[in-house]
Amino acid sequence: MFKKLEKVLAVSVLSLSLSLGFTYQVDAMVGGKPVIGISWESNDQEADYAPIKKIIELAGGIPVELGQIKSNEVKYAADGSVDKECLASSGMLKVKYAEKIKDQNFVNTNISTVMQGVDGVFGTGGEDISPSLYKHPEKEKNHGEEINATRDISDYTLQAYCLKNNIPTLNVCRSEQMMGIVSGVKFLQDIPDYYKAHNKSYDDLHRMPPGTPNRDYTRHDVHILPVKSHLREIVGSDTLKNVSSWHHQNIESLAGTELIQTAETTDNGISLIEGIEYPKNTFSVGLQFHPENDLTEIIVNKKDKSKFCNEDICMRFFKALVKAATK
Repeated sequence: MFKKLEKVLAVSVLSLSLSLGFTYQVDAMVGGKPVIGISWESNDQEADYAPIKKIIELAGGIPVELGQIKSNEVKYAADGSVDKECLASSGMLKVKYAEKIKDQNFVNTNISTVMQGVDGVFGTGGEDISPSLYKHPEKEKNHGEEINATRDISDYTLQAYCLKNNIPTLNVCRSEQMMGIVSGVKFLQDIPDYYKAHNKSYDDLHRMPPGTPNRDYTRHDVHILPVKSHLREIVGSDTLKNVSSWHHQNIESLAGTELIQTAETTDNGISLIEGIEYPKNTFSVGLQFHPENDLTEIIVNKKDKSKFCNEDICMRFFKALVKAATK
């Protein structure tokens, strides 16, 4: 009984210290289980992250919400958001501040405090990314969709830190994109524009357009490439059917990076990257789709599993992360 109580208290203190940004010395692994941090989204993320915590628990991990990662090189408002002085009119982080974030000078951030006692990370989806953070900065061409510079700083620093320190990481959608941007990929800001540039018609395969009634995730199949990868081991076949998709931006090319492509979706002659990995690390996996959404709908919302991506395969992604984070 005392051991169980000790474990509960350790997890509670760890979760509180991480969410508040306190420094608290705690050994990684709690009760023989790895601690899996969920990337920071906002100061009121708890309700949104409840299903993800459940999934991580079922996969065998101890979930904690990571606190916001800040940089001393940038000014912040009282509520923790990036000061307007550092932003372009679109909400994009100004280039001169983005360059400081891209320096990856971790001592000028609170990353070591936020990651105290964390064994692995699940990176979530979200808004568009400031194009000032690209290897070659660009102007905004995302048709005015929301850019969250405050989160950009937190996510960029988190992904860079995990890659450099070989921290097992499973990234979906925005976090997969950020993993790529940190690595220097070529990025496309709008998929419909990309199709137009190639004189191809686009049927909104990857995301329903704004204003669509009952807007929800779109669904399509993903082709798993015949390369050695965690993705191929997890899926176990050439195709993963019926994935949850919600994105209008995408990694265009991995040329010049140390990443490998693990999956693609081809539509009307246009192939888009659906999976990336950094093979030098133990487990640095990026997915453009959302297995956590399918698991939420099946396990938490109790919907008909036949309408979603395979439950067992989706759970394998999280079990693989937990296994990689187990020391």
